[in-house]
Amino acid sequence: MKFSVDKAIFLKNLFYVVGVVDNRSSMLILSHVLIEAKDEKIYLTATDLESSVYTSFPAKIESEGAICVPGKKFFDVVDKLPDDEAIYQTTENAQLEVVFNKGKTKIKTLPGEDFPQIPKPEDFIFRTIKSEILSNLINKTSYCVSSDEMRKNLTGVYFDMTNPGKIKAISTDGHRMSLVEDELENSIIEAFILPKKATNEIKKFIKESDVLNIGVGKSFFVCDNGQTSILSRLIDVKFPDYSQVVPNNFINSFKVQKNDLIAALQRIGVVLSEKSKGAKIIINQNNLEIRSLSETGESVESVDTVGDNQNIEIGFNVKYLIEALSSFENDELNISINDEVSPACIYVDEKQKDKQLAIIMPMRV
Repeated sequence: MKFSVDKAIFLKNLFYVVGVVDNRSSMLILSHVLIEAKDEKIYLTATDLESSVYTSFPAKIESEGAICVPGKKFFDVVDKLPDDEAIYQTTENAQLEVVFNKGKTKIKTLPGEDFPQIPKPEDFIFRTIKSEILSNLINKTSYCVSSDEMRKNLTGVYFDMTNPGKIKAISTDGHRMSLVEDELENSIIEAFILPKKATNEIKKFIKESDVLNIGVGKSFFVCDNGQTSILSRLIDVKFPDYSQVVPNNFINSFKVQKNDLIAALQRIGVVLSEKSKGAKIIINQNNLEIRSLSETGESVESVDTVGDNQNIEIGFNVKYLIEALSSFENDELNISINDEVSPACIYVDEKQKDKQLAIIMPMRV
């Protein structure tokens, strides 16, 4: 096998696939990327047997072939090359030799035939979705997906397309929740949980095209932009009934400037420790006071609000508040709280509450 390709093109496509490489697996081949040179193109494939990513791009092929290279190590090799075209060729001792203008590098490989066969289910229902819509749904929900493998149903983003013409994305880790809704012209009457790893990989290539093809099968999800594709196994457990978490009515609601509150929380967070992650929030008429106290120090901040509120003292995880507020694009936000033991709901306004809603449970401070 021998081919040549521009560094920037190769590196970009390696970036798309290397994220699913599994260096912790007992199967050595899963830490590798399959490189195939054929039909005037380079094809790259990586998998951890739960998620698989494929991509292809034009290259100058002198001789065809297939090999497997250690994914992350090879990515680093290409990343450090000069910004020119390099020649890649296999050697007789199972190495891939990279030849560039002032040097060469050799890296050990495995046979291409050792790479596992990727399942290609045929029961998909395909629809198109605008890239900006899927990007919006993922970016505004992935921040509060749980990493607790003991709660498998919370380790992904739940996509609900059971309401024709609408698509909802919901995520929660049990302490907070994010809900985002958008329009979907080509409705799929379907609901499924997509693992966080898959959503992270989709983010890498989601803006390379205006429209994506998404397919949902019994056990798998696929997302394709015509050049790069991800196939992911779905999380096969029931997502909790998120509608039960959203309060129907609120006693206290106020408007706040998002950036002012984030800045205050960030300053408060400086004096917090790993043990003390929460701050007390005191809600008064047209004012919100934030207090933190830890073994490293104490801090007090005041932020102006607009609203008719009763006095409430309530504790929240500062990091959770910052992440929830940062997920909104608007400068002014509404925050609603009923009492000291009820969740806080963050949204733009009453008309847009269904479009995006963040909920954070209180904590004892």
